[in-house]
Amino acid sequence: MPAAFSKKTPLRVYRNLEQALAPYIIRAALPGVLHMLHTYPVHVAFSDRKGRALGYYIQPREPSGRHASGFSGMHTISLQIALNPYALLFVFLHEWAHLTTQLQYGDSVNAHGKEWKANFRKVFAPFHSPDIFPPDILEVIDNYFVKTSRYFETELNEACNRYGADRKAFERTYLRLLKEGVRIPAPYMGVKAEEILRKRREKEEKEREKEIRKELKKWSEEQKDRDAAAYATEPLRVWGRALVRNLPEGAVFRVEGKDYRLLSHAGGFATATSLSDASALRVHGLLGVEVLEAAPPQE
Repeated sequence: MPAAFSKKTPLRVYRNLEQALAPYIIRAALPGVLHMLHTYPVHVAFSDRKGRALGYYIQPREPSGRHASGFSGMHTISLQIALNPYALLFVFLHEWAHLTTQLQYGDSVNAHGKEWKANFRKVFAPFHSPDIFPPDILEVIDNYFVKTSRYFETELNEACNRYGADRKAFERTYLRLLKEGVRIPAPYMGVKAEEILRKRREKEEKEREKEIRKELKKWSEEQKDRDAAAYATEPLRVWGRALVRNLPEGAVFRVEGKDYRLLSHAGGFATATSLSDASALRVHGLLGVEVLEAAPPQE
């Protein structure tokens, strides 16, 4: 049976878990969470009722009474829907550790005993990544796991709150940082955020292309200087003839008494640059030319 997701007010059930969870689970963590939810028949409930408990786990139980929920025979994890996404993911993993502990030990161990602590560390390990939690939060989480408290501690709460005390505040922070060119791990944040991301990617691509062109121009100018210096000091000799299209980039050839270095092939033509004055030449690939090489050193 596939895992289910519901919001208590009103109740909604989704069969497409990825679509249901994408707005709440950090993108880089979503594949791992989906894998976990498909491992067992788990009912994930998102509640909009704020309370002291940020989340809880309930083991499967036999349904009773005519108003019994259809999910009572499933593992249930409930989370506050308004939580900051970092806090929500952390709480979800906390509750999942309860699930794995229940599966291993039943009711024979303490709810937050050493078995749960060991499982929580194990469950969290695949999500310990700066692609999922910002480095400052990871640092606090590392300190948390030194003792693995049953509570969402003050230091961890403050670290998450730097990015917004709840989901709405997080969204405002995320969009503000995104406009400033700073990206932090986040769930799917809606069409507005996607449009900002698209524009940022386009800008970054243009800047990369500009840098590449700048580097190529610099290399080309340096290569021309090297060619001119080599041409002035190193004699060249003809070692054979060939079609231009058969020459590799960087090959030196002679046309009408003038020496060139082949730069590139494109559309049946080749582009070359003169070794003596750096002028450009464009020739057809079927042109036969004399191929040159540096003369061997004198004995």
